[in-house]
Amino acid sequence: MQKSLLVINLLVAAILFTLGFPNILGIYIPLAPVISFIILFKVLYRYEKLKIQIGLYFIYNLFITLISFYWIASTFQEFGNLPLPIALLLNALYTFIFNPHIWIFLILRKFISTKISFNQYPILFGLSPLLSSFFITTFEYWVPQQFPVMLGQPWIIFSEHLSLASVFGLPAYSFFSYLLIFSLILPKQNKKVKLLNFTTICLFIILNPILKKQSIQDHKEINLRLVQANISNFLKISSEQGRYASVQEVIQRYYELSIKPYQENKSLDLIVWPETAYPYAITTNQQNLTETVIPPVFQKISELTSAYTLFGGYDHTKDNEDGSLYKTDYNSAILLNPNAKINKIYHKQILIPFGETLPFGPLNKYISKYLEEIAFFEKGSDFTSFTVKGNIHFISSICYELIQPEYIREYLNKTATHPDFIINLTNDSWYGPTVEPEQHLFLAKWRAIEFNLPIVRSTNTGISTVVDKNGSEIERLSPFLTGNIDFTLRLPKKSSEITLYQKWGYFTFFALFTLLFLFQLILLKLKNENHS
Repeated sequence: MQKSLLVINLLVAAILFTLGFPNILGIYIPLAPVISFIILFKVLYRYEKLKIQIGLYFIYNLFITLISFYWIASTFQEFGNLPLPIALLLNALYTFIFNPHIWIFLILRKFISTKISFNQYPILFGLSPLLSSFFITTFEYWVPQQFPVMLGQPWIIFSEHLSLASVFGLPAYSFFSYLLIFSLILPKQNKKVKLLNFTTICLFIILNPILKKQSIQDHKEINLRLVQANISNFLKISSEQGRYASVQEVIQRYYELSIKPYQENKSLDLIVWPETAYPYAITTNQQNLTETVIPPVFQKISELTSAYTLFGGYDHTKDNEDGSLYKTDYNSAILLNPNAKINKIYHKQILIPFGETLPFGPLNKYISKYLEEIAFFEKGSDFTSFTVKGNIHFISSICYELIQPEYIREYLNKTATHPDFIINLTNDSWYGPTVEPEQHLFLAKWRAIEFNLPIVRSTNTGISTVVDKNGSEIERLSPFLTGNIDFTLRLPKKSSEITLYQKWGYFTFFALFTLLFLFQLILLKLKNENHS
């Protein structure tokens, strides 16, 4: 294949991949990433040498990074005040860590091919689409990614019909996507096995809508207000630096939005401000949170609304002898009761590299002296469960924590009381008018259908939204709009049952794969015996 044609094929494949996720074109084609990988693997499998495969995959990844993750450069410019050429170079480096499971899969495939001859083990060759799909799905799920993009995620467009997500989670949807790909591209497959693969995929698709979740009958309600103050990044930083006019502007904007009249004949129960909304650090009383001195603005809001307030802020816990801010604060979600006293606090546990910490362990303390732009937060450890109105419970995640399925599983499994919904506090203002807020929300919706829980998402500059337990948005405030979402969230009177995926996570998918594997193995053995 000519080099120019090879590059064109990879470019087309990269564009198709981006069309399965929110993108700058505003065109959405759920099946496009599957077609993209069919083209990609057909190109890669033309070559036996691993170096060539890795080089070609690097080109494919580079195209995706520059097309779909162009906002990384914008972030480096905004956050790090870097020149555009350097920001673009750092943007390109994301190529090395995007979809890392493909690199691992290619290396594993090469290693196995040098150890095992498929001619000697025809059964193994017959199982190769199934095994390839299993390994690549497993790597996709477990290899750490800051912004975990998975092949099954575009299925979310059918969110109301994805009933099996609460059983097998996202891995099953990636697995069947890969199974379709490998069943199509691997040559000389056993016709019965190929037909079985296609039948299994169709059966999986059909069962999703058939097992649709039932609607809520008896319910309880909570009246919410999500405040989207739309604070620009410049104003936010200025207020956090203590500039009086900026502080007053930020606090006044949140205050005025919070005390607006609520829906007619309804009382406001919970006000939600986004991540790091309050610009000053609050020094909490660790022995007795209710004795913590609360800023006057929250006391006024409580007097006027008689509502609980959950806000993103900085929990200051210690002062360093050298005067530095290294690990002095937590990025926190703080719940105030209607008397403006701290009820509970959640401390963010998954810190964003190069924004809230650095991946250099003990060296961070020394590096922090020279990188004032990075916050270097302390990492939280407690899985906090919040209660409002006496019998309504929720958990709070902050920013990218919600797009990490295993983290949310651990959080849910370590809370004493099963929550009625999940709150996510986010600040996507760093990314400006890019596609990142849509991508971020797109990935987060999966937690609703995996855990059968609504998601309430409050952001600074958008997108604030309410997502029902089926993964569908029922209220939205688009980016760069200032305002509130006032919404009555209906919840089952009895807490929803814990999903199988919450209990067992990846292992429910592993059990599904094992059944398919054993069935195909028996089928191939019987075929070989009949042939003999």
